[in-house]
Formats: sequence, structure tokens, C-alpha cells
Amino acid sequence: MRRPIVVGVDGSPASLAAIRWAAATAARREAPLHLVHAIAVPVHAVPLIGSLLFDISTYRKIGESALGHGRSIVGELDDFHVETFLDLPSPVAALAARSATAQLLVIGARGLDALERVLFGSVGVGLMKHADCPVAVIPAVAETVPHTSYAPVLVGVDGSRCSTRAVGIAFDEAASRKVGLVAVTTWSDRNVASSTGPERAEVLLAESLAGFTDKYPDVCIDRVVIEGRPAQRLLVASRRAQLVVLGSRGRGGVAGAALGSVSQAVLQTSRIPVLIAACRE
Repeated sequence: MRRPIVVGVDGSPASLAAIRWAAATAARREAPLHLVHAIAVPVHAVPLIGSLLFDISTYRKIGESALGHGRSIVGELDDFHVETFLDLPSPVAALAARSATAQLLVIGARGLDALERVLFGSVGVGLMKHADCPVAVIPAVAETVPHTSYAPVLVGVDGSRCSTRAVGIAFDEAASRKVGLVAVTTWSDRNVASSTGPERAEVLLAESLAGFTDKYPDVCIDRVVIEGRPAQRLLVASRRAQLVVLGSRGRGGVAGAALGSVSQAVLQTSRIPVLIAACRE
């Protein structure tokens, strides 16, 4: 049996968008879809021993309702294998554990927590550090963006090990969607550590793509080498794309860091799904 696609479910608008995106991806890959809600009862919710069962029961009902809604959404889209799971650990612990046997984790860009609506979210950042498979982050606003099934996949390339993983994933996504691939490398004279100029950037991009062009001969590649800040350039390019693929850390990334600055900046603002190639070493 194929490894499942696992989607975190919490009932938020972004979570519902994540369910729809994950269902479409599971159908395209002919993979099982697992809907997971982590109860994660807050410490302050159980101040007394006598209230423990009541509080867990309350959170369980909330989770079951969210999962039921998620299953109804999937039922409207396609007919394939779907399972629902109510896990007790925190969302990060529950989803990270399932990532060991999953081919992809999918989460909404914003959760129900007020702070997570402002920032990228503790769940997302935690998963980037602990997940054993790629993580797709789906913004709620993605559902209001015009359907662009013909639009290309966009990948950021910087020559790092994480970037190489991202390039491989991007080629695979473009091939399965039967669309083109836009590969973007930036350079800047202001930051010698990240680039030595456009000529070196051209070479870096060519070297990064070389190992994949023969494997995916039907994928049309648009190579873009441009001066500027990576996150800013990627966000501009994403206006004409259907998916952004990035490594969790770029060149100069600190081993063990949860998320690189470019990836986090793109995740904060992107109006389309972002797929992160997790890189923990």
C-alpha cells in the first residue's frame, strides 16, 4: 500500500483549504489520505484532577466534529481511501510521528490560535524541524486565488543540500501536474557570502538542475537568474505559479534550525501553497 498523505485538521479556514488540497494531491498520486486531529489539551484546561475526564471529553468532541467536517469535504471531491485519527499528543508531536511513514504532511498556514494567525505558527515551525517528509503549507486565501491548473511550479535554487531536495520535489510535482517548472536563483553584490555575481549564479543554477533534466525530459524549464532578495523575488514570481517549492534552510543555514529566513518570509506572505523540503542534518 502506498504511503499516506497526512493532513492536520483543526477546523480553521486554512485547515479546510489544506484538506481540499491534500485530497486533490492524494487523488493525483493514488495515495491514501489520513486526516489527523491532535487533541493537545492545554495545561490550564485541567486545573483539577476531577475535571480531567470532562475536559478531555470536550476536546475530543471538538476533534471529532472537525474530522467529520473534513471527511465530508473529502467526500465531495473524490472517492478514495480516507481514514481519520484523533491523537492525544500535541499537533507537532502527533504529525511529526506520522511523518515517519507518510509521503507528505499538509497543514494550514494559520491555526486557530491567535498568535498563529499573526505569525506562521508554532505547529508549522516545529514540523519543519522534526518532520521526516516534505511539508506542504496551505493558506486559506489560496481558495480565493483563481484556479491556475496550467500555471507552473516554482522552485527556489541556491545550491544548498536542502535546495537540491527541493529541486527534485519540484520536478516531480511539475511532471505529475503536467506543467512547466520555473527555477529561480538570485544574486546580489551586497552579500558576497550568498553570491559572487550573475555568472556564478548561472553556473550554480545549471549545476543544480543538471541531475534532473534527463530524468524529467517532458518538463519544460524556465531558468531565471535575477538580482535581488530571494524571498521578494520568489513572492513576485509566485503570482504566476500554482505551487512554490523551497528547502527548509538555504546556504549558511544552521544545523538543527527550524526554518530558514527565506522560507519563513515566503510562508508568511504567499497566497499559494508552499511545499517545504525538510532538511534536518
